[in-house]
Amino acid sequence: MKPPSSIQASEFDSSDEEPIEDEQTPIQISWLPLSRVNCSQFLGLCALPGCKFKDVRRNVEKDTEELKSCGIQDIFVFCTRGELSKYRVPNLLDLYQQCGIITHHHPIADGGTPDIACCCEIMEELAICLKNNRKTLIQAFKGILQ
Repeated sequence: MKPPSSIQASEFDSSDEEPIEDEQTPIQISWLPLSRVNCSQFLGLCALPGCKFKDVRRNVEKDTEELKSCGIQDIFVFCTRGELSKYRVPNLLDLYQQCGIITHHHPIADGGTPDIACCCEIMEELAICLKNNRKTLIQAFKGILQ
């Protein structure tokens, strides 16, 4: 049976399809120097490890192992649990914990903004990580930084 001709293949969310092959390139981490705010530390930024959405096909185990091998100690995650499921990494927070990476989960719905109390909490946690010289990463949604 053929699909209706009015629906294009590209309109379907391909995140439900199993990929033929996961991305083989290492997960890219961009290091932001914080010298402008009188901090000698760097803050890492990366795309969502293990993300499988449309043309992005990451491998969550490889990506997490790579983060661990880079010495990442703390990760700030802003995806909701629903978004983690949408991007096919529903157990990512548990995987971080199993790897010994401290997870700071502050879910913010896609397109939403955190309230002032949440912003203050995030900034306080981030300041503590940086003050204690912890290698810290902020995880972005899917492939934003790629």
